[in-house]
Amino acid sequence: MTDQRFFGDDLAQSLRLMDRGDCAGAMRHAKLAFVSAEQKGDSEALARSMSQMAWCCMRLGDPEAGLECAVAARRLWSQLGDAVELARIEAVEAFLLLDNGLSDDAFEMATLAVATAESGVDPSVLAFALNARGVTLAVCRQVSMAVPLLQRAISVAAEAGARGHHAFALLNLGFCQVKLAEEAEANEDAASMDLWLDRAIAATTEAIEAAEDFGDLWILRVALGNCAEMYALRGDVPSAMAHLDRSAAVPGEGGTSLRIHYLYTLATARLRSGDLAGAQEAARQSLDLADKTGQIDHQLNAASQLGRVFEAQGRFEEALALQKRYHALYVRQSGETTHRLAKAAELRAETRELRARASALAAEALMDALTGMPNRRSFERKVEDLAGSAYALAIIDLDHFKAVNDQYSHLVGDDVLRRVSRTLEVHMAELGFAARLGGEEFVLLLPHHDTEAAVAVVENVRLALREIDWGDVAPGLLTTASVGLCSTAETSHHPDIMITADMRLYAAKRSGRDRTVWRDADQRRHVG
Repeated sequence: MTDQRFFGDDLAQSLRLMDRGDCAGAMRHAKLAFVSAEQKGDSEALARSMSQMAWCCMRLGDPEAGLECAVAARRLWSQLGDAVELARIEAVEAFLLLDNGLSDDAFEMATLAVATAESGVDPSVLAFALNARGVTLAVCRQVSMAVPLLQRAISVAAEAGARGHHAFALLNLGFCQVKLAEEAEANEDAASMDLWLDRAIAATTEAIEAAEDFGDLWILRVALGNCAEMYALRGDVPSAMAHLDRSAAVPGEGGTSLRIHYLYTLATARLRSGDLAGAQEAARQSLDLADKTGQIDHQLNAASQLGRVFEAQGRFEEALALQKRYHALYVRQSGETTHRLAKAAELRAETRELRARASALAAEALMDALTGMPNRRSFERKVEDLAGSAYALAIIDLDHFKAVNDQYSHLVGDDVLRRVSRTLEVHMAELGFAARLGGEEFVLLLPHHDTEAAVAVVENVRLALREIDWGDVAPGLLTTASVGLCSTAETSHHPDIMITADMRLYAAKRSGRDRTVWRDADQRRHVG
C-alpha cells in the first residue's frame, strides 16, 4: 500500500516500516502523523494517516478499529477528489469488512475499488484493488472466479514494479488455490485436489521468495504459515515443520494473530506426525492466546484443533467439552456478526465518532504506557512548540533504581516509576511540563525560565522525591534522584541543551548522587 508522496516524517517512517513488515512500529508513527495533521488542520494529511492506520489495523488483527479509520479516511478522500487514494482505501476497507465477517459488504466495496482504480492512473493501486476483489470472491465461495482476478493482479503489479503488491497477490492466489483443493477433497476428487494443492504451494512459495526479496516480513510470515498448512494438508510433515521453523526464525514480532496462526498450524503438523503431546501443547497455547485476545475466529479454530487432539488421544470427555465450547463460540460468532452489521451501518452514518476514535488511538502514541504521563515523543513536540522562546530543561535520573528492582521486585519498581511520575506532574502542573524519557529517566521543561530561575523549581521537585512515603509498598525504600540542568540562556540550540543537561546529570552521579548540577565542572556549581 506504499505511496511515495510522503507527507511528514512520521508518515514516511510509517510507510517504510510497513514495507519491512514492522506493523506495530508503522502504527505508532501513523498515530503520530495523525496528531500532527489534526494540529495543522491538514485534511489530506489526515486522510493519509487514517488510511495508514486502517491498513496497520488490518495487518495487526484489529479489524474493528481499522474499519472505523477506513470509513473516515474514505470520506475525506471522496471530499478531496483523489481517485487513486479513494480506490486504495476502498480496497483496504474491503479487506477490513472481510475480517469483520461482513463478506457481502466486502464484495461490494472491493467491486467499487476496482471500478475507481480502473479510472485512475496508478497500476499498483489497480493491482491492490483486484487483489481485494479476488479475495472477497473466494470468501464468498466464488473461488474459481477469484483466481483469474488474482492472476491479473499479479501481472499488473509485476508490470508496475509494485513488489509489495506483487507478493501480496501471490500470497492470496495461493490462498484461493488451496480453497479449490479443499473443495476437490470434499468431492472426493483426489486428482484435482493434488493439482490445486501443487499450484497453491507453488504460488505461496513464489510469495515467500518475493517477500524475502522485497523485505516485507509480515507477508513472509503469513506465506510461510500458509505453506506449512498446505504441506500438512498434503501429509508432508517434514516440509510443514521446515516452513514453521523458518517462520519462527523471522526477526521481530508479527503480532498476536500471526502467533495464534503459527501455533495452530504447529499443532496440525504435530498431530499429523503422531506427536500428540506436542500437538496438545501447541493447540493449548493457541487457545489460551486466542482467549486472551477475545477474537472468536481464532477461538473457534483453536478449540476445534484442541478437540481433535483430545480425540486422537482417546480423551473423549475432554474432546466433547471442546466440541460444546466450539458450538457455543459458533453461536456467539453469529451474534457478533449481527452486531458488526449494525456497527457497519452506524459507521456509514457517522463521521464525528470515527474522528474521535482515531484521535484516541493517536493520543496513545504520545503517552507512556506504564506511567500514563507524556513520553519522549510528546516532550519533543513540546520543545518544537517552544522554538524561539526561552526555557530551561532538567533531566532527572533515579538513583540506584536497578537495586530497587533487584531487592524489592519489578512490580515495586513499576510502582516507584508511577508514583514518581505523579509527583513530577503535580509539581509541574502550573509551571511547565514533565515527561518520561524511558527507564528511570525523566525530563522537566520550564518555559520562560533561565538556568538559575529553574534551580529553585527543580530542587523542590528533587526534595519532594526524597520525601515520598513508601511504607505501604516497601518499608525502608528511599527515592533519590540526580539532576542535570541547562537552559536557552546558555545556548539556543536544543540538541546542545540536551547534551549539556545530560553531561551535568552524570556529573551529579559522579559527585555523590541526590543533587542537581547546573553549571559545568570548572564552575563548581551544584546543590544538594
